[in-house]
Amino acid sequence: MGVPFGGRAGAAVRWAAAEARDRGVALRLVLGLVVPGGSYPGRSVVGVDAEWGLFCLARQELRDMRLVAREVSPDLPIVEDLVESDPVAVLRAQARVASLLVLGSDGFGRLGELALGGTTRALAGHVAVPVVIVPHHCDARARERAEAHAPVVVGDDGSEGCRGALRFAALRAVSRDAPLVVVRAGKDVRLLGEDVPEIGPARPAGVRVVLAEERADRVLADQARDAELVVLGVGEHGRLRHRHPRTRPGLVRRATCPVAIVPPGHRLPGKDHDRTC
Repeated sequence: MGVPFGGRAGAAVRWAAAEARDRGVALRLVLGLVVPGGSYPGRSVVGVDAEWGLFCLARQELRDMRLVAREVSPDLPIVEDLVESDPVAVLRAQARVASLLVLGSDGFGRLGELALGGTTRALAGHVAVPVVIVPHHCDARARERAEAHAPVVVGDDGSEGCRGALRFAALRAVSRDAPLVVVRAGKDVRLLGEDVPEIGPARPAGVRVVLAEERADRVLADQARDAELVVLGVGEHGRLRHRHPRTRPGLVRRATCPVAIVPPGHRLPGKDHDRTC
């Protein structure tokens, strides 16, 4: 998972640690650090080494996140990587050996939202694994309130880009013994109908289709209020379909559970041996 500065990644680390534990894989905490070059305020102050200070802060951040993960799973194998490189480049490289990429939503207002949105756009559809965004206000008690049967919610706009998302969501619902809620939203939603979509061989015990002519992010957030995960496809509200450019930022801002973005053609792995979260 990608670890940001600021001590606001606790929810993301907890979720990633639990996910890695359930999948039987290691958790890799990755921090991409960009060290400013040239001259900048404070660089020439006697006794102050800004680069050394940044690396010290980064290492402390990783240590703190490891302690958070250990609270979730004391025996979980954890790997820490501090890389001096652009975070997007680092995460793209890590995706080659990962089963999931997990990002934390830092909650620092509009600026943080813009940074997260840029990172998400640079990863979703460009890596072969799902990208999971965990809001800093993620409600870990949602599943408890739902008696361990919190639904998995998936968006479906009828495009091919959503097929992988539907299969991913269905398999997760089956593995959690949870219901699946398929959301179809927008002004043309009636054209999609209420038929249950093709979701692959993994069929949850309960499947419900929700049709609404409202904005997709609002409908998804409402349906996800007590969900354990919301799943989107890249073809839906992504770079392949530009007519819903604000759905992901709007959904992350409103959601109280993690949001997974599944790439087109994503293959569901049988085993995640030698992979990490």
